Amino acid sequence: MRALINAFIIHLTINILVYLKGYHAFEGKKRGRILLSIFFGAEFLFYTTGFFFYRHLPDQITQLIRVMGTSWMLFLLYSGGLWLIIDLIYLIRKKQLRKPWQTLKKQPQRLKLLFFLVPIVIVVGIMVHGRHRFMNPEVQQLSVTVNKAAGDYDSVRIVMIGDLHIGWMIDRSHTRRYVNLIMAQQPDIILFVGDILDSHIEPILQQQIDEELKRLHAPMGVYSCTGNHEYRFESEEKIALLNNAGITVLRDSAVLIDSAFYVVGREDIVIPTRKTTEELLAHQRVDRSKPVIVLNHTPDNLDEEADAGADIALYGHTHHGQAFPGNVATEMLFEVAHGYKKKGDTHVYVTSGLGLVGPQFRIGTVSEVVVLTVKFQE
Repeated sequence: MRALINAFIIHLTINILVYLKGYHAFEGKKRGRILLSIFFGAEFLFYTTGFFFYRHLPDQITQLIRVMGTSWMLFLLYSGGLWLIIDLIYLIRKKQLRKPWQTLKKQPQRLKLLFFLVPIVIVVGIMVHGRHRFMNPEVQQLSVTVNKAAGDYDSVRIVMIGDLHIGWMIDRSHTRRYVNLIMAQQPDIILFVGDILDSHIEPILQQQIDEELKRLHAPMGVYSCTGNHEYRFESEEKIALLNNAGITVLRDSAVLIDSAFYVVGREDIVIPTRKTTEELLAHQRVDRSKPVIVLNHTPDNLDEEADAGADIALYGHTHHGQAFPGNVATEMLFEVAHGYKKKGDTHVYVTSGLGLVGPQFRIGTVSEVVVLTVKFQE
């Protein structure tokens, strides 16, 4: 719902500015202005109707409105940014920064039209590519060695997934694709790093999406820590649904897998009473002579897992910014925004996630499933 509200706000602000930009570009072209007005008016009416009456519309129409509205939001942000840059460059070259409106109004008509249409073509091309990257997730292969024995196992194949955000936007059809992709990797164990569900439980129940999640299975089990979205609305009901679907949610708890290695799941950072990693391992009496894998949704403090002696620490949350320039921002905010890093003896991986929040595009980032082959040796 938050993505829809953001899209609606942008419809009421940037949408108007973009319309005026186009209206100005089609000066003297009556047919062009009429077509532009019809397009913008119909789009705004369609989205506004869906925004206020989505509970009374068929699911297919509502889903179309959600995808269209958030996609249009991204289009407006990118195209608006490009037009701003182009106009600024034009004003600088004309040395008319003090009188921008008068200078832009006096642009040659052909130039106005060119400056309006070229960014549209560029942005549409970028978004088509971004949609393709979202719809075709990558499988990242990574091999690491842990210098500990793990019972009779010399290796284990982990499939790691983060940030599905199943709900209104990531519906049952998307979930089905994701489950098929995960199972195709033939995992020994499946590990989620939170935000499996998005906000409300209503769309999961309406579409019976838990039936898709029940298809997830692996010889060593399916586990997850909590993420911040698990705690948005109906948290206990959502976590119970995941457990009933066969995904064991570890909430500041640990499980010993086949007497060989531990999987430890931390509560999300939104829980003020969550234990530190050191406290958690001590409280759960984790034998650190065995390999220890920690699941922690937010990579805000990688040192905490490394200092506690975790052999592998897995994170999500960042989406790697999801779409440019978000990837640049996350690189500035997090020590590792996406990918692998070795901290002391701890192997760290932060996934950019499989699903998304809001616009269903990957621009400058990837949707991914991580296949982590862990080799054990004394």
